[in-house]
Amino acid sequence: MTDAQNTQKGTLSVQMYTFRDAGQADPTATVARVAGIGFRYVEPFGIGGRHQTPAARMASATTLRRDLADHGLNLSSVHAAAPYGPQAEAILDELELIGATLAVVSWPGEVHGFERDALSTLDGTQRFAGAMNEAAQNAGARGLRLGYHNHWWEWNTLENGQTAYDTLLGLLDPAVFTEVDTYWARTAGQDPAELLRQLGDRTLALHVKDGPATPEADQVPLGEGVVDYRAALLAAPSARWHVLEMDRSAGDVFADVERSARRLIDEGLSTWEG
Repeated sequence: MTDAQNTQKGTLSVQMYTFRDAGQADPTATVARVAGIGFRYVEPFGIGGRHQTPAARMASATTLRRDLADHGLNLSSVHAAAPYGPQAEAILDELELIGATLAVVSWPGEVHGFERDALSTLDGTQRFAGAMNEAAQNAGARGLRLGYHNHWWEWNTLENGQTAYDTLLGLLDPAVFTEVDTYWARTAGQDPAELLRQLGDRTLALHVKDGPATPEADQVPLGEGVVDYRAALLAAPSARWHVLEMDRSAGDVFADVERSARRLIDEGLSTWEG
């Protein structure tokens, strides 16, 4: 059996959506607190957001880059709008400004012209895949890679008898990587480790979190829920980035994330630097 001692460790990062309430109140102090936990990499969110003008987004990106640099933090990846549609070049400018190399579409609404229901039909999935492929080409022209992050709803069955997730991956350019959210995969009834073995080297990053694996429930530190995070991490040696995230927590989310990080370090699965 593969174990942590002879498997490449992943590098820890954290999705900043986890700290969105604190970040809205005081973004600089939030960045400082994340660095104080021990993180050296973070995954920001909201890059290219459609509710701000390009000028406002560039100003925010400038501030973010400064705050990260001031606290010794770098990017693992970012959750961003796809560089597709009328603002494609502006989104790419923003990604370049903050120094991103991996940009992840976190849900279909981050692609111009699509919403969450994009993957509810075969036709919608085909059109969404086409838009993602064009966005990936646009990103590649600037030296960036584009990825897709799952939730639980992608495992609905389409008219072709396949799940939307399998159909989508079959239609996407192989250059589009996967960032597998192990918790949402488990919520969808999947075995995250088996899923990751099937995806192989296509997975460059993981979202690692725990809880009861239901959409609306509070999440908990690793080891206190139903997700076999260890099996998932060991099944994905290609995933350099182990990105911790909590969509919601009943406790102190900073303390909860720190407990999860320390657990991965202590178990030899992840490292702060890599």
